[in-house]
Amino acid sequence: MPVLNGCATCKGRAISCDRTKPNCTNCSRSNRKCQWHNLKLSWPGANDRRRAVVSKSSPSSPTQGRISDARFVHTTHRDMELYHNLTGSVPVRTLSLLDASTCWNPSELETLDSDLLEYFCCVASASLATFGQDTTNLGKILLRISLEGKTASAAALFQALIAFSSLHRYGLQSQAVEAKIAALGSLAQGSFEPSFGAIGAIQHIGTGMLLCSFEVHQASCTSGQWTQYLDGVKTVINASSIKTLLQFSSDVTVLLDWLHYHDVPARFSLLHWKREGASELPFIRTDHFCPQISNLPPPILSMLNLLSQVCDTVSSSAISPETSDDVHDHKSFVEVLDWRIRSLPIPKVTEDSDDATLVMKLYQLAMLLYLNRSSEGLIDQPIRTQQQIDQAFAILPRLSSCKQQFPIYIIGCESRTDEQRAVILDVILRTEKLSSSRSFNQCKRLLQASWAQDDLAGWNNISYRSKLSSTMGLAEIVPAFV
Repeated sequence: MPVLNGCATCKGRAISCDRTKPNCTNCSRSNRKCQWHNLKLSWPGANDRRRAVVSKSSPSSPTQGRISDARFVHTTHRDMELYHNLTGSVPVRTLSLLDASTCWNPSELETLDSDLLEYFCCVASASLATFGQDTTNLGKILLRISLEGKTASAAALFQALIAFSSLHRYGLQSQAVEAKIAALGSLAQGSFEPSFGAIGAIQHIGTGMLLCSFEVHQASCTSGQWTQYLDGVKTVINASSIKTLLQFSSDVTVLLDWLHYHDVPARFSLLHWKREGASELPFIRTDHFCPQISNLPPPILSMLNLLSQVCDTVSSSAISPETSDDVHDHKSFVEVLDWRIRSLPIPKVTEDSDDATLVMKLYQLAMLLYLNRSSEGLIDQPIRTQQQIDQAFAILPRLSSCKQQFPIYIIGCESRTDEQRAVILDVILRTEKLSSSRSFNQCKRLLQASWAQDDLAGWNNISYRSKLSSTMGLAEIVPAFV
């Protein structure tokens, strides 16, 4: 319990202090330096029953007339500095970054490639980040493509597959890293092969996506490169003839859907991951994501396309409209986008709904909340927004797991009570117990940083977009909410 004491000088002399500031009477008379500690934490002894938190309510506080609704807040010095930066109460300072890297496994492994291939097909492929795709089928496609021909491009895909399998089985260790480096070398060599052609392009796409999966599976010092691998894959696609690739192999559609799912969360992350003094990371666009060449379930494909539009809308709204007509047009567009998200053809949630249906509904609610909060009051529907939050927290306990991290993060940012935060952490814990799950460590660290800002803000309003960008900017690497 915080209590004010006399000056430290009088306490050291074991005499009473009249607490006069800046210099107490005793120190003034004896020409001593009066040392003050403005606040001291005094914890009750084992036999002291006065274990309570007491604070004074401000006249304007809604808690006036009660003792207090104060509670302990779990924060760090970094959280306090960030809060002061957000509220402008102190000059902006450079903050220490959140380290979410994985421990290095020092073991020297010599697992046979055949064993790692079998492990990839039976276990590791299930952890590839997808939404609405069969991961087992995706793993078989990658293995089949890697065995087509004896070229450097085929070797690159094979080595990337070995690297991911080794990482999944043994964690971050030398065998996995060496296989990844070998894949990068073969990838560079394959680019100059005279017989590159359609199969070479397809193998490059598969290699790039596996290297991206390698980086997002567990956070490490190189995990920030995952968006660069995505850009490399999109560059290959933009330079190729999609029609020719599709004619050569129907597997291309599966790879494009896999890329599409990673591309949209990357757009979200790059929108908010800002680093002071660092140049903005590029975002390469491609026009090859369309229903005509997709095998994704229609609701999921529509969901990804709408989330991409939401990110574009949030990005454009950061520029202040020049006229009132511009404001009205932007508001109308946001309202239409909100309606389109609410109108997605998602099965109705019932008591018998399976995890797939619940996750789709959760993703839809997360998109609505993100659009609503980011629009900063353009969609003024507090009752509907609260209903969406309540619905999301009613779904979460029903899920056996949720590998998709975007809805967990967005809905987690809406947690205001310890009970709601426990629900979020419980879902993450259930998911991480699965062998098919990737690490949620970075997502949890960012959620905890966001919760600290909400607790520190209290009744003060902090811009939603500023909070997201500031907390995500604390991450050493670009967060991957796939």
